[in-house]
Amino acid sequence: MKLLRLSRDYFESIALPSLRAELPELLPHLAAGLVGNGSECFGYDDEISRDHDWGVDFFVWVTDNAQVPALAEWKRKLFENHPPEFPRTRSEYGARVTVQTCGEFYADLLGVSDVPRTLTEWRRAPEENFAMATNGAVFLDNAGEFTRIRDELLAYYPEDLRRKRISYRCMALAQTGQYNLDRCVRRGDFVTARTVLARFTDSAIAMAFLLNRRYRPYYKWAFRATRDLPTLGGALAPLLQSIAAAPNFNGAAYAELQRDIAAVCELIAAELRAQGLAASDDWFLTAQGEEVRASIEDEFLRGLPAQVEV
Repeated sequence: MKLLRLSRDYFESIALPSLRAELPELLPHLAAGLVGNGSECFGYDDEISRDHDWGVDFFVWVTDNAQVPALAEWKRKLFENHPPEFPRTRSEYGARVTVQTCGEFYADLLGVSDVPRTLTEWRRAPEENFAMATNGAVFLDNAGEFTRIRDELLAYYPEDLRRKRISYRCMALAQTGQYNLDRCVRRGDFVTARTVLARFTDSAIAMAFLLNRRYRPYYKWAFRATRDLPTLGGALAPLLQSIAAAPNFNGAAYAELQRDIAAVCELIAAELRAQGLAASDDWFLTAQGEEVRASIEDEFLRGLPAQVEV
């Protein structure tokens, strides 16, 4: 029982008829849906999700702030008079599902009220916020403004920024799994070795999203979302599961771990070649990282070392 489906059903069967009857003049100017913070907006909610900030709800987005008060009062009365089977709870730090302008919604997440237009604006917001700005579902959009911005965001980062981040992840994968892990193990520094594995896994997941041109969600859901990626997701997920389950750094278990790391890097290098981002078949991903960096057109980004994160 997924909350996104329940919320859509409530909106279409209860809220929309009420809007048509009570505020027909505002219908052409609004959009509604459930997008943003929360496992339900990614479709990942389960029994555990219901302990806080879970329950039927929907946003109403308008183009003019003057339309907000009437719609906010209508929505308050709607939930009071027609409570859903699963009413939403909200914790101290839970996100508000409210009535607001399209610009306010996007500004809350991205710092700008429309699509970012400069590299600075694209870099300002964390990637997980872009994921939250484009997840979920829009139930209705008569005005078209909310969906216009959403569709432009879904077209993904500017290509130069994507390439800079790919070059960085190549370097991070090489430094962690391909280089420093074995050095830490040979020194007996197993705390750092586990840190290295975590960083390698994080970079592999980040790379998969970059190669799919999809925004990576909040870390809690990043691996879950990786499994659904059409490119690399099905191949990477079991390898990352195996890496996470590695019991120790000894004997056969360590040899298997090293094979899994090598397989992850080989998959990524092959996809870089398939996308025309790098031609090298070098096993060490620094070679591909430098190739990708050199292909960046923006002078500032190209001038940064490949290992610098932006």
